[in-house]
Amino acid sequence: MKFLLTCVFLCTILTFVEVSSAQPKVTSLKFIGTTVFSEPTLATDFQPLGFGASDTSRIKTGLAQMCARYYADGYILFKVDSFRVFYGSDSSESQLQIFATEGPCILVGRVDIRGNSFMSYSKLMSEMNTRPGKPFDQATLEEDLDYILKQYNMDGFPLAKVSIDSIYIYNGSGGEDSLCVSIGVHEGKRIRIDAVRIEGNTQTKDYVILRALRIPPGSYYDEDELKLAKQRVQKLGFFQSVSDPEIFESGDTTGVLLKVAEGNTNTFDGVIGYVPAQLGQSGYFTGLIDISMLNLFGTGRKFRAKWHQETKLTQELEIGYSEPYIFGSPINAEFDFSQRQQDTTSVTRNFGVNGIFMLSDYLNGSLSVSDLSTTPLLNVNNNYFVFESSVFDLGLGVSYDTRNDIYSPTRGILYDTQLQFGQKKIYGPAQLIQSGTRLTNYVQHLSVDLSIFHEFLPRQILALGLHGEQVTGTELDQSDMYRLGGTNTIRGYIENPFLATKAAWTNIEYRFAAGRESFFFGFVDAGYIYKQSDPVAQTPQSSFSAYGYGVGAQVQTGLGILKASFALGKGDSFVDGKIHFGIINQF
Repeated sequence: MKFLLTCVFLCTILTFVEVSSAQPKVTSLKFIGTTVFSEPTLATDFQPLGFGASDTSRIKTGLAQMCARYYADGYILFKVDSFRVFYGSDSSESQLQIFATEGPCILVGRVDIRGNSFMSYSKLMSEMNTRPGKPFDQATLEEDLDYILKQYNMDGFPLAKVSIDSIYIYNGSGGEDSLCVSIGVHEGKRIRIDAVRIEGNTQTKDYVILRALRIPPGSYYDEDELKLAKQRVQKLGFFQSVSDPEIFESGDTTGVLLKVAEGNTNTFDGVIGYVPAQLGQSGYFTGLIDISMLNLFGTGRKFRAKWHQETKLTQELEIGYSEPYIFGSPINAEFDFSQRQQDTTSVTRNFGVNGIFMLSDYLNGSLSVSDLSTTPLLNVNNNYFVFESSVFDLGLGVSYDTRNDIYSPTRGILYDTQLQFGQKKIYGPAQLIQSGTRLTNYVQHLSVDLSIFHEFLPRQILALGLHGEQVTGTELDQSDMYRLGGTNTIRGYIENPFLATKAAWTNIEYRFAAGRESFFFGFVDAGYIYKQSDPVAQTPQSSFSAYGYGVGAQVQTGLGILKASFALGKGDSFVDGKIHFGIINQF
């Protein structure tokens, strides 16, 4: 019995395959009653051929495209009367025959707009593409209606409505048929924003948010401007969420309501480690203390202090403060001090003042001055590797930022260029100063950074970074050069192992979003590093490539936004991998 059922089943399948394979395919087309478009042109609406003769859905799709072609050229009375499939002698091929009536070309003769009082007829018509003398096109008309509605929203009419009242054919003065398009406008009430109300800000002062919104009292409702206002508040970086602005009415007052949820803007990052004794060297402690207050007392002011003991002999101290809106103007002032002891080479101290000019929602300019002093240290061989010097720098910069989020962007770009001109004065040590040593020199630093973010699939983001740095000048030593490698440049290496006078590198991350500020990622970093010869440290010219790759995650926690990665550098085995860890902040 089972054998018999199996045979019946196989016969059924084979019969179905045979019938399916024998089904005729449409291999040619014939159009009857068409003269406006050539047959090859109309045939493109049905390409590719070879579909089944009984595939009515595929045929109807081609007929719909054919109709749309005629309608777009003003043949609005065009219709398909019928179609049939003609089978030839070859049972596997057939011809699709389409019978149609084109009708006359009817152009738009008149466009009526009713209900508009704030905007004149001529103003609306000047920007519309549906005009007398042009063929009627449904898609174009819908775009025109969207345009009219947008104009009303921009001029303070958020309740405006625009609709098609009627479309009909009439007999024109010349006896020809023309089309009349009648559009109805309901303007609604024009809304003036008399007040702005903030809810949810338990720490941030109202004036900080109002300052970022930039909505002057008495201004009219503008949908696009309110969207930009929301983005400005988001870019402050103080809030977990910012709602869309809402219109409210209270008595005779009409205003905007903005709801926010405070985020964690104060972070403390502390790490301590111990390197045991080895090769006759005593053990030592390493550590990191990083305190950031990005919204000091809810005023938008920022303060940061960082101490980092990298190795037994290398440590760094940084202190920074930012004051927003100097004298009520869109200018931020930043003050910073840093000190770094680089093993047995030198101690450098830098004090700088930076002014940031907010030129637009996306564009900032900057002007800075700084004073960098370098004190050389005498190493065990009684040698010095750098000059005792001071450098006074004047810096110019420009940045362009369209990211939709500063911590976890899914779209937008961030571009930043900084150019510094400095005068370097050399004071010693005497044993490094030769007869040809210039005691007053110039130093120029140039840096270019570009980051691009694109969400090409839901929750999947490609982040691409391109970076370059160059220092030029006379009597350069290690204190003038860039230090690269590690968490913020090329991962897979210990922090700052490379010295460079020129460097270019790229960071590529494939991110999978797991939350608003959280994501997992895989990455590849690669760069080229060049260092010119250094007669002071007696090192030759060198150039090489470096790369790193690995995986990581960014997670939003109660302490702040933590970012950690495991990376392998060039030539590393798995046991040589480096762990990069830190709290993300924007200072």
